[in-house]
Amino acid sequence: MTTPLEQFLRDYAEAVDGLWDEIEPQVYDVLWPDTEQPIRLTFDPEALPEHPQAQLLTFGLPLLAELLSAAQERGHIAHVYHDEMNLQPYRLEQQVRRDLRVPAGTELELSAPRPSYVAHCICWFEVSYLGDEKTQALISAAVDRRYGRLVRHLDPLLANPDLGEERRWAFPDAPAIPLERAYLIARERVVRSVVTEANSQQRERQGRADREIARMERYFADMAEDLEARMAKATAKGEDTAPLAQRKVALGREAALRIDELRRKAGVRAQLRLRNLLHLSAPRLFLRARLTGPKLASTPALSVSWDPLTEKTDALDCPNCGRPTYALALARRGELRCEACADRP
Repeated sequence: MTTPLEQFLRDYAEAVDGLWDEIEPQVYDVLWPDTEQPIRLTFDPEALPEHPQAQLLTFGLPLLAELLSAAQERGHIAHVYHDEMNLQPYRLEQQVRRDLRVPAGTELELSAPRPSYVAHCICWFEVSYLGDEKTQALISAAVDRRYGRLVRHLDPLLANPDLGEERRWAFPDAPAIPLERAYLIARERVVRSVVTEANSQQRERQGRADREIARMERYFADMAEDLEARMAKATAKGEDTAPLAQRKVALGREAALRIDELRRKAGVRAQLRLRNLLHLSAPRLFLRARLTGPKLASTPALSVSWDPLTEKTDALDCPNCGRPTYALALARRGELRCEACADRP
């Protein structure tokens, strides 16, 4: 059975246009594109006596670390397609009419559905929380680039074996917001999570620092009281108290420095870095929609979409405020609005 490391070597060699040949179980000859002679690699330490020229490939050795690092550099950005979906749902028009709410006395007239590929981007950010100790985490955010909205239903797809590097259908691409804008939407979402976590760590570290400061203040207060007692005794005996007074001043400075250091260490600073970006395209059904009614003036056509991934109709963008809505209303002059905008003068 092929081990994960062996599969990684095979996939990486093919990705960089190299060649590999399995000489025997866990022993490979690999020809990299920038070399003229193949090198022998083995994953089995017991195979080294029979293949003294082979290099051992296992965790903790520089060779594997270099290959993993090179593979990661090549894998910062990828594009995949998800085509295994039902593009002929049962009674689609009824589903759309059920999901959307229109003004009383009007009906939603729908055209035949047409599929288009909708682009999504999934960003993985590496966040480092810096202070007296360093912690790191990976946070992801996915954006639907058709509507410029954050989505949460893509994570289960990432382990789906049906994802492919090439599209299956000759559907057109739906309009998409610029990648820069999608990145800013994802980053804003991640920053909110980072700020919440940083504040939580700040409170936890500040609590530890406060307890340590209180302990240190008691320690230096006890030392100051001891010096004052010694100064009183020296004064009673007529001895010079200047050295003890200097020691007390130095003790106060030392206490202030240590307490200030503890307070500074309790602070938390966050650093954010985009590590990986995945473009995921999937078909979606689009319908032209228009409101009709006996007393309704001509209204502009709307673009309605039904997502096979969620098996739901997408929320519409309000023509006035741009916010997503499932309920349409008519303003005083007959313009289409969301219910919140229709109530405003």
